Amino acid sequence: MRSMLLGLILLLPASALAEPIETQKIITALTGDFNGDGAADLAMIVETEPEDSTMDMHFFLRDKKYNFLKPAGVVHEQVYGEWNDYDQPHYEGSGIEPELTLLPNGSIKIYLPGLIGPGERTDMTLTIAWRNEAFVVAGVAYDHYKYQSVVVYSSCDYDVLTGKGKSMQTQGDDSKVNSIVSVEGQVVPFAEWDTGTPFRVCGD
Repeated sequence: MRSMLLGLILLLPASALAEPIETQKIITALTGDFNGDGAADLAMIVETEPEDSTMDMHFFLRDKKYNFLKPAGVVHEQVYGEWNDYDQPHYEGSGIEPELTLLPNGSIKIYLPGLIGPGERTDMTLTIAWRNEAFVVAGVAYDHYKYQSVVVYSSCDYDVLTGKGKSMQTQGDDSKVNSIVSVEGQVVPFAEWDTGTPFRVCGD
């Protein structure tokens, strides 16, 4: 995988690299037609600084006329995962890494496995779509676990663009309460996404 990613980077003209990318810190990459013009584009998740759980996401769109990848923005610190010290000799693997998947309509699914926190964890999935010349958050889903005397579980899945979706919360007796999510739809650039939004919308 990493040799393939390096090959993709080498295809980029030097002027296209708006921000330096250390290839050993590329966690994962995805190619696909994100903007619907019939050409293969590129997205990459790159680790940032040691001891920091946040990561950057770099987007490149292919110029069909001249057949090269041009920068389409860098979204800072909206993706998280466990720092792996890829550039250090004592590298160890991790199961807490983001994953990228291409959806049939060209949107990007980002799976963010939950970091271990004090008594709780949240697994989250963001759907990123190209709208109005920008990458926006089209949908979000999460599974939230609170480890108390019993495990309290809640989930939510809603379309950010339409504001419609559904949520669920377990109760102390293990019963489930299902709710309909209905809020005003929004077009939110990925770079401006507030990670607390889905919890407020879903009442968690």
